[in-house]
Amino acid sequence: MKKNIQKGRVYFFAVKILRKLPAAVFLFLPLLVQAQVAVSPANAAVSAAPLWERPINDTVLGLPFLQAESVVVAGENGNVKSWSMRGTFLWDFDPRGKVSPHSSRSPEGTTYISNVTGSFMAVNRTGRELWRLELGKPMSFPAVIGWDGRLFITVDSEIFCRTASGLPLWSIDVGSPVAMAPVLDHAGGIVTYLKNDDFIRIDHLGSVERIHLDRQPAIIVPLLTPGAVPAVNTNGNSYLLLYENRDSEDIKLDFTAKQGTAFSRIRLPQLPAQPIAAVGYQDMAAITLRDGRVVLESGVNGQVRWTGNTHETVAEKGAGNLAPGDVTMVFDERGIYSLSRTGATCFTVSSKRRWLFRIPETSAVPVLSSEGLIYACGKDGTLRVYKIDNQVRNIPRSMYGPNPEGNYGLGNPPPSPWANLEGRFNDYFVKDMYNEIEKATSAGQVGQNEPYYVAYLMEMIGYFLTNPTASLVRAPIKVPQRIDFIRLLARMGSRETINFLVTIYNKDPEPSIKAACCEAIGKIGVDPKGEAISAYSFLLSRDNANRDSQTLLSASDSIAALCRFSGPPLAEDGILLLTQIAKYPDFRSDVKQRAQAQLNALRQEGLDKPYNQ
Repeated sequence: MKKNIQKGRVYFFAVKILRKLPAAVFLFLPLLVQAQVAVSPANAAVSAAPLWERPINDTVLGLPFLQAESVVVAGENGNVKSWSMRGTFLWDFDPRGKVSPHSSRSPEGTTYISNVTGSFMAVNRTGRELWRLELGKPMSFPAVIGWDGRLFITVDSEIFCRTASGLPLWSIDVGSPVAMAPVLDHAGGIVTYLKNDDFIRIDHLGSVERIHLDRQPAIIVPLLTPGAVPAVNTNGNSYLLLYENRDSEDIKLDFTAKQGTAFSRIRLPQLPAQPIAAVGYQDMAAITLRDGRVVLESGVNGQVRWTGNTHETVAEKGAGNLAPGDVTMVFDERGIYSLSRTGATCFTVSSKRRWLFRIPETSAVPVLSSEGLIYACGKDGTLRVYKIDNQVRNIPRSMYGPNPEGNYGLGNPPPSPWANLEGRFNDYFVKDMYNEIEKATSAGQVGQNEPYYVAYLMEMIGYFLTNPTASLVRAPIKVPQRIDFIRLLARMGSRETINFLVTIYNKDPEPSIKAACCEAIGKIGVDPKGEAISAYSFLLSRDNANRDSQTLLSASDSIAALCRFSGPPLAEDGILLLTQIAKYPDFRSDVKQRAQAQLNALRQEGLDKPYNQ
């Protein structure tokens, strides 16, 4: 009753106020309401008119890059710019030299670019440079990002593998310059073609498998055989190779074969016309042909399932004469999309053409986002965004976007070769192992030993996790040794180890171990599921007996490092947590000062500002 009376009073006074307003005000009420209710582009209605457009004031090099609900474009004049999917200008980065067209973005939204002098840079979601690597020469192709954030960087005949924070894992010379852009396969490795006619695959540890071809393919499409699961049934991987003369073949990969014999070739039927672009999904390949048609074929036997007309066919008043580089394609659970400089067409997997969309000719091929938005860079130097599809991707996501297709097993590796070795806790043996792993990480040549080293480090750091009777008081390995091992684990930098580090942080009562875990998490730089930030938040609990200053100081530095690397939305939670630490009455003054200093630095870098307006 009381609530009803209060509602009635509110309504009565509202009516009195409205009666006194000038009549003209009511003309603007709909606009006021609209201004207060911001419609997300993901939920906007499909329309032929742009949702928004912004001047780029430059000619775009290469494709725009999408990730974390934003777009990044590299301009011919050198600058790299970013906008949110709502059209808010986010940042403008100067790479200090003309930028190359080879750009890529991580799930966290980190942009990796290179200038023409060979400087390779990592730029976070607010346009701040995270780290820089001097390659000596310009990149040959865009960096490929592996499942755990590692980078595969190509320069001539060399492939470099770096962690997301820029630390070296391995490098190899494949013996001949790389001739085609490497692509990530369904086992987390990369495949490409060399100028000496070798088709090669490099796994995430740097192991190379190759087979000699008689000519260069036009397109390489990684596929999965029916029923295969990424990172589980690795023998389900194959590669569809398409040639300019319409030939095609399938190269199968057998992980059980001896090195040098893992590839086998199967010739497939010819295509109806020259392939211009292609994309794979499970065991199917969608191909855009030179005449503008799209073909869906089985990657197992090359049989064409159906053919459909896009906006580029003569039948649809298109040019009917595409060239390589004129088209990009997307193939996912929503359907098949073919995008060119003059528009886009969407098909269902069953061959139905859902829509055909035309746009004014662009300077770069448009790209399609997970929210159904097309980002198109016009020849007039304007970026336009269209809501073209109301089907939003529906797949498992982390804080920043779709989860990786698989994992490398580094978060829960099999037992190391030293797991059951007597004397493995002996000081001399521990010192020898530390020196071996430290030498490999310092030289940037961890390579094939990475899973063994990671397993060993986890076994030594978390010796008590699988042994309920293990004593944390009389530990078989000394605390300083465990701290050294935690730092070595961070230098290998896989985001798959974050959960392990958070577990040690939560379960080990030793403050210096907790502090070392904080330092390691900050050095790795990513917290894809927000596990670390969630763990740090318990430091504010009044019944937390382990709120020592050493842990708090390291946690503050770790939070700031995560905010810098990953940016919003994790940065928003991190900044709130730092604010609470800086004001918490029970904490020592040095702890509060450290948190406040990190806050001030983050605010100067603009990380406290709303990101996706």
